[in-house]
Amino acid sequence: KEILIDFQELVSEHSGENIAEVIWGTLQKYSLVGQVMVFMMDNATNNNTMVTAIKQKCKAQGILFSAKDSHLCCMPHIVHLA
Repeated sequence: KEILIDFQELVSEHSGENIAEVIWGTLQKYSLVGQVMVFMMDNATNNNTMVTAIKQKCKAQGILFSAKDSHLCCMPHIVHLA
């Protein structure tokens, strides 16, 4: 089952750190910190940075989160971009 829990405009630079701040805020808002298993995204560098920033935020709260194992690439999107 899938649901959209949030949709926010990113008014600042689309850096991985800024994206992570928005996502982290949503995770906190809905008490989902520590419950996310994977992020599905394309292979843009800012997405890699975002997952690493989320990992650091989890680590600061004593939550295990593997950036490498939690980043799934959406193959159709990557092929479309190529």
